[in-house]
Formats: sequence, structure tokens, C-alpha cells
Amino acid sequence: MSASFAATAAILIGGHSRRMGQDKASLVWREKSLLLRVFERVAPLVDEVLLVVRPDRLAWAENLAPAGTRVITDQLQAQGPLVGIHAALSQAQNDRVMILACDMPNLQVGLLEAMLEEAIGPHAADVVVPKTTHGFEPLLAVYGVSCLEAVAKTLAAGPSRIPAFFPQVRVSIWSEEKLRSFDSELLSLLNFNNPEDLNSSPDPV
Repeated sequence: MSASFAATAAILIGGHSRRMGQDKASLVWREKSLLLRVFERVAPLVDEVLLVVRPDRLAWAENLAPAGTRVITDQLQAQGPLVGIHAALSQAQNDRVMILACDMPNLQVGLLEAMLEEAIGPHAADVVVPKTTHGFEPLLAVYGVSCLEAVAKTLAAGPSRIPAFFPQVRVSIWSEEKLRSFDSELLSLLNFNNPEDLNSSPDPV
């Protein structure tokens, strides 16, 4: 079956996972790894899936990678997920890249489809990103390759949180109300940060 969108999905799997105590991507929850759960939700929607990892974890990532994915590594020395976004935008085969954390096992396909649909088109914003009362959700967002210069400039200035480059580009912010129209319980935003989350999170839907 052909992909729904001419877009790339990039799953970031290179974090240190200090609070969890082990790599989140390979962590098995409800008999399936977190990475595989994310991959299975997004892969049918796009025509390319990247796994983004630190250079020192390349061999580990290649062993873990689901069939049909391409493993790429961070190209800069800086720390944090913004470096992973830079790598994805630099190496993606498409102009639009959906960035996803590997620890969001309840992503709702309808929400992913809606975000990709808005992000693709000649008049689309450079970034389509949710924002709730807790702030931006930049690891469930779609970025245009047009953001690359702003991302590189922000990284060159020193360690930064992802939204630091948003003032330099056009951003479409999805409110909590809009998110709930596609994901009424905001299940897509649930992620795992520590071992206790494995038991408290609802079963996958």
C-alpha cells in the first residue's frame, strides 16, 4: 500500500534515558517495544522512516531498527533533541519531516494524519506543533526542511530547547482544543519517563 503523504517520519531514539534507567526505544511494554509501537502507527502514513541516534549508538540502533527504516546519526556535537531534528532535516528525502519521540506508544493515527495534511502544501507553515497548558510538544510535530538554517543558527549559539528557533520561522500552533478534536483523551501525548509510568499508563488504543 502506498504512503498517504510524501513526507518523512523521524523517530528520535538517541536520548540518555537517565530517569528510566535503560534505553526507551528497546523497552518492551505490553509485549512490544516502544519503538515498534511508534513505528507501526506512523509508517503507513509516510514514504520514509528515519531513526535518529547518537553516533556512538549506531550499531545498537541498526540491530533494533524495524525493516524499512533508515538509521542516521547526529551530525553536530551539541546535546539535546534539537540536534536530532537537525540531522533529520539534513538527511530526509522529503520537504516535510514528522519528528516523534520513541516513548509515545499511544499515538493516534487520526491526529498524525491531520497534522501531516496541514503541513504539506505550498502555503503551509514551517512548523506544525501542538501546545497545551504544559507548553509546546515539539517531539510530536512536523517541520519543514525550510527550518534547517534557523535550527543550525540556534545550535551554533549554544545548547537550546527546541522552541528556541520558532521565532525565526512560521509556526502553526495546535491548541489543546484542536488536538482533542482528533484525540479526545490526548493519548498521543502520553510518554514514559520512569519505570513507574509503565504500570500507570493505559493500555494501547
